[in-house]
Amino acid sequence: MTMVRCPACSDRVSAGDVFCEGCGRGLPEEVRARASAEAGRDGRSAGAEQETKVLSRDDMPTVPQESLAGATPDDLREEPDAQVTLNIRRDEVVPGPERGRGPAPSDVGAGRPRASAGGASSTDDPGRCAWCPGRVVTGYCEKCALLQPSGRDHVETRAGVAHGVSDRGLRHRRNEDAMAIRAVADDSPHAPGTIVAVVCDGVSSSPRSDEASRVTAEAGVAVLAEGARRGVDPREATGEAMTRAARAVSAIADSPSSAPACTFVSAIVNPGTGTVTVGWVGDSRAYWLADGPGSSPSTLLTRDDSWSEAMVQMGALSREEAMRSGNAHALIAWMGADSGEIDAHVSTVTPTGPGAVVLCSDGLWNYHPEARELAEAVPRAGERPREAARTYVELALRAGGKDNITVVVIPVSPGGARAAHA
Repeated sequence: MTMVRCPACSDRVSAGDVFCEGCGRGLPEEVRARASAEAGRDGRSAGAEQETKVLSRDDMPTVPQESLAGATPDDLREEPDAQVTLNIRRDEVVPGPERGRGPAPSDVGAGRPRASAGGASSTDDPGRCAWCPGRVVTGYCEKCALLQPSGRDHVETRAGVAHGVSDRGLRHRRNEDAMAIRAVADDSPHAPGTIVAVVCDGVSSSPRSDEASRVTAEAGVAVLAEGARRGVDPREATGEAMTRAARAVSAIADSPSSAPACTFVSAIVNPGTGTVTVGWVGDSRAYWLADGPGSSPSTLLTRDDSWSEAMVQMGALSREEAMRSGNAHALIAWMGADSGEIDAHVSTVTPTGPGAVVLCSDGLWNYHPEARELAEAVPRAGERPREAARTYVELALRAGGKDNITVVVIPVSPGGARAAHA
């Protein structure tokens, strides 16, 4: 089989790719056609190997699950300082990279039954396989050897006016991203209505990266929410949240040489002061997206802790040269027991006019890296945060869905001065 490569950065192109995973650029039609032709030629020569690939663990469907407490998104009417989460599992399987993307945005949370027709078995016994009568050991069935549903294939969450969506994507066997959102009650004596959120992306080369992202997100958002409720300065609360989150993920390591790891990005959005405080370690991002001509221009609020960004900042390479390297997405900072001393970043902006703060993992921004692109892809995201978050995930899936995808959209009302880094 002849390997097809991106003409801009030479990264490998697979059948069905619309954008290059390495540099994020759109692929010319002739390159996409060549990749599809090569994949077809390889399939004809491989025969039985292709059959095995179709039924691999990575490509198997997972069983849908009812939302927590049986609620659908429209039923979620809890108190504003609570987080409500929907966990939805896939029920489709299609051969190869064009495997079903799971529920469409309009269908997510529609209260589908626990078992899909012709697919997984219907059982509430956690020790029984979802696909056959076999028993489950360490996440796999002893009889059919299939990976069992994790409950994180597709997750939607809301707190206050903020909404988030996380999806496994099309190529990974599990979702190693995590998110957490909290809202301060409107009658709170300090910072009423404030939204705090965290997005984490597990480092795939580390063990239990899905656990790392979950633990880090939950630890970080708990500190942020408590700080906001007590009236702690947002920058101070962000620094403390990152410190506590780093300790939490370090604590689950078996040893420094076997340490779960993840990235971290957070936001505190205070509607009273109009300020947005972000903190980050790694390459998960925060954006300000303008909702209209009277708003501060859309902009990236974070700077990646990556090899490519370091080369650009040192003046060693142009951004285009750095992104063509095979090391472009290599992290130079992360959270984990093996991270060493962390250079945690904190920044505050005060945007003008309506808009939205968007936190996301690289599963989205690899396809739409520029703030202007994100704003144009989903205009006025702050007006419909749930639909915006779903649409961003769907766009990434349609573009190839090579990584886990997580997006949190936080609407921001008019107020404050012109956006500028503090």
